[in-house]
Amino acid sequence: MDFNHINVFLEKFKKLLSQKEASLTTIADVITKHIGYNIDIKNIKIKGDIVLIKSSPMLRSEILIHKEGILTDLNNNITISHFKDIR
Repeated sequence: MDFNHINVFLEKFKKLLSQKEASLTTIADVITKHIGYNIDIKNIKIKGDIVLIKSSPMLRSEILIHKEGILTDLNNNITISHFKDIR
């Protein structure tokens, strides 16, 4: 029995997961650059064109202060999607 077609199918998912992880790492790096505090990638979620950050109220306030710069840098660095908001 030839299972090569299953490997090809699973490679698509592996590629998608690695792209998502790369996007999350880039988002964390851009936010760190702007606010000076490291955000763990497990606290970042992408829903459509919105970036959701799970953090303390103080960090969320700091992110909202720098929102315009963060969104500009994200849209310049990540070619996969265009982000409209960060929360």
